Amino acid sequence: MLGIAGAIAALGVKVLLDTGAQGELTIEAAGRSVHVAEGTSLGQATTTLRLRPRAGDLLDVEGSVLRRGAVAGVLRLDGHGVPLDTRLRNGDRITAVAGRDRREPLSRQVVRVPGGMPADPQFFLARTRGSQVVVRGAISHELVSVSFRASGARPTVARAVALTFDDGPSPQYTARILAILKRLHVPATFFVVGYLADRYPNLVRRELRAGMMVGNHSYNHPEVPSFDALPRRLIDDEIALGADSLRRVGANPKLFRPPSGSFSPTVVSAAEALGERIVLWSVDPADWKPGATARQIARRVLAAVRPGSIVILHDGGGDRSATAAALPAIVKGIRQRGLRLAAVAA
Repeated sequence: MLGIAGAIAALGVKVLLDTGAQGELTIEAAGRSVHVAEGTSLGQATTTLRLRPRAGDLLDVEGSVLRRGAVAGVLRLDGHGVPLDTRLRNGDRITAVAGRDRREPLSRQVVRVPGGMPADPQFFLARTRGSQVVVRGAISHELVSVSFRASGARPTVARAVALTFDDGPSPQYTARILAILKRLHVPATFFVVGYLADRYPNLVRRELRAGMMVGNHSYNHPEVPSFDALPRRLIDDEIALGADSLRRVGANPKLFRPPSGSFSPTVVSAAEALGERIVLWSVDPADWKPGATARQIARRVLAAVRPGSIVILHDGGGDRSATAAALPAIVKGIRQRGLRLAAVAA
């Protein structure tokens, strides 16, 4: 309602409309008593008294204004909507109800995913068939959500194994491990710590040039308290800052591995909001433990791998010479089982 009370005050409390009728009525408009001529209609009174209910705005899915004044307000007579030619009676009450802001309607699109989708968090190289449900603003087309609806079929497990490397890059071991993987024609996935990517950007670029998948392993690799116990704001910051470091060296991270594999629904949601899917592992040969030998690491991997396994190894965070030395035996053993080696797909 735009200046209704002021308009009435400016016109004076007594407002007689020239309707040709005799006498006058007392009505209430905008909370004030006003006199009008008998036979005055609602439309005539509202025009003369300048009763203009404020219009509301049409908002997009984020709450920003799409169309200002798109939602009209309404006039009510004694609390009811009536035609503007309705004749007023003594004691009638006119109220102007402002239009309420409204959000745009949503559109929903179902898209089949014939090849299936990996789980989130992902422990295996497996895909479940189904459909993606995409919800957008019907006018702005801004994305609201994307969810996956499984078809009920069992997941399809790849006859492949993924070798993944955490905690790098390391100036002592990353280049050595990359050289072994290149010589053996093995694609792999490196989960990179943000501050180390800032410190050794050329090593991350070498991973990318070698055709490796590069994922986000947070910026600082916090461990105490565990990653899933951090406040949501810090979780968001760790993921976002780690991704920023990788983008500066030419990577476009779509995969996230939380430090120590510590995850929760909050961590999954935070990564998803930043466009990243959580990847964990199904085989851990504990190559990070002090004193682990190349033979022990290889034996532990080969005893546990099966189709779809994701193996966690490390190229940083300590002495990784045994990990590098174990790689030829690991690769040979996996291939002897009729399995191929693959990077984790984004």
